[in-house]
Amino acid sequence: MNDFERQMQQVLRRSERDIDDQTIQELASARTAALSARNKQRVPRFFVPATGMALASILAVVLIMSPDMMERTNTSGGQEEVLLGESMDLYEDMDFYYWLAREDSNLQG
Repeated sequence: MNDFERQMQQVLRRSERDIDDQTIQELASARTAALSARNKQRVPRFFVPATGMALASILAVVLIMSPDMMERTNTSGGQEEVLLGESMDLYEDMDFYYWLAREDSNLQG
């Protein structure tokens, strides 16, 4: 320890010894109140594993039910195909239209 640390330690020890009785009582009552408040906020020991089990159960249900949810979203795509039926044929034949455009520029007549 260097000299500064020793001096500070002596100052703190001296101020600790010179505390009046009223301040000591106030500090003790504040400590007691803080400890009792901490004990009231403590979570029961069974609560942590119970919460973990509940979360694991919810996760399992979500994972089990998710394939059903995917099937429901895939079956709703049929309505879009009916609405876009004719325009979908246009997109399917896009390679033909590209070929036609290339050949059209080579045609003479």
